[in-house]
Parts: sequence; structure tokens; C-alpha cells
Amino acid sequence: MKYCRSENLPRYEVFQEFPGRWAVMDTMTSLPAATDGRDLVGLTKQDAEDIAKELNSSDAQGLDPLI
Repeated sequence: MKYCRSENLPRYEVFQEFPGRWAVMDTMTSLPAATDGRDLVGLTKQDAEDIAKELNSSDAQGLDPLI
């Protein structure tokens, strides 16, 4: 699935991979977000939402959230 970034949308969005498993997608790259060499996929919905919220908060502050 292709993602297009809009100024009105958050950079990181939650995407359902398959029933019960979720990913955090980077709308700038159209790829799963990744940290420490691990793609943020195969998560519970709550974990994906929590991670996306933190990443978007850091991004809004001008910080690189994935370092």
C-alpha cells in the first residue's frame, strides 16, 4: 500500500497488517518505521498506537524520534 504525506497528517500512522497485528508506517517513506534495526511491525494495536503517538510528538518538536 502506498502512503502519501500531507501537511495535515501525522508522519507516523498505524496500519493493520492482518487481524490482530499492526505496524507503524512512516508516511514520508511509505515504509514501516524502524528503530534499532527492527521494523515496527507485528505489534498489538495498543503498542502501535502508543509508539506512533510518541514518534509524532517527537517529530512535532523537531526531534529525530528514531535515534
